[in-house]
Amino acid sequence: MTKLKPWTVTGRTPILVTPAFDVVNVSCVSPKDALEKTFVTLSAPRWVNVIPVTEKGEAVLVNQFRHGTGEFSLELPGGVNEPGQSALETAKRELMEETGYSSEDFTLLCSIRPNPALFSNFILTYLARNVTKTGPTHFDENEDIDQVLVPLEKLKTLILNGTITHSLVIAALGYYFLAH
Repeated sequence: MTKLKPWTVTGRTPILVTPAFDVVNVSCVSPKDALEKTFVTLSAPRWVNVIPVTEKGEAVLVNQFRHGTGEFSLELPGGVNEPGQSALETAKRELMEETGYSSEDFTLLCSIRPNPALFSNFILTYLARNVTKTGPTHFDENEDIDQVLVPLEKLKTLILNGTITHSLVIAALGYYFLAH
């Protein structure tokens, strides 16, 4: 393992609270020199996404406009794990809301840190097998989403040719391909 010692947190001060995350100053004492230093972190709730696979071996992806880049992004369905809701419940809800698809066969595929240097949270990825269209979509107020069916074997090409650029989607699909 490591011989390193963790930093001691001496205080947390929120400096900006937003609906998506909180910007927090975290004061810590270094185990190396005993000096106190302050770091900016982002405190966010857990995120959940889903790799939905149809019986025909197609992934159900979503295409939506992203304001951070000002571009459309081809992604997995997913969202914020709401308080009081399990991650699995969130996965099922987000799949139905964004695609109109559902499944009774969900497996937790991985739990990863989006960016440990800044973010405090995890993103959990579920694999949903044999998804079928069972209802209408129910987008959040600021969502406008197209559903795209993509054969699983084409996903690697879409990553390599730059069509899929969302790093958390690429990580989830990478984990899927390593495990299957």
